Amino acid sequence: MTLTLPPKITHTAAADAMVELIGQSIRLNSRLQTTADRMSREEGLSGARWQVLSAVAQATRPATISDIARWLGLARQSVQRLADELAKDGLMTYQPNPKHQRASLVTVTTKAMKLLEQLDERRLAWAREVALTLPAADIKVASEILSAVREKLT
Repeated sequence: MTLTLPPKITHTAAADAMVELIGQSIRLNSRLQTTADRMSREEGLSGARWQVLSAVAQATRPATISDIARWLGLARQSVQRLADELAKDGLMTYQPNPKHQRASLVTVTTKAMKLLEQLDERRLAWAREVALTLPAADIKVASEILSAVREKLT
């Protein structure tokens, strides 16, 4: 029996750097989720619920659960579960969709908008504090790089 090995993968500096960037992004995402959970906890939200509520509030057109899931890069079922919880808490409502009978449109309530304003103030204060430790130009470059990588993955 002859054992055939797969071809050896050659490394490049760019590929190695990309692997490191991905690893750092995953770890950063985990820390950001924990931070969002902590910031929104006293308002009765989780970071995930805050994320969905913000996406609905920022939508430039009436949105379905599928739209929100696509924009956030999440599973539709996860967003549906969170939206149902938000609706139960009076933070989101379902409206009829004239284009699709089974896919309701979601909107945030006045109560949700007030809550989001409070959370945005908290988030901006946190961002100012974190930004004090990094040059603004570096933050901008990092954001542009992450955006470019995200675009390559779509």
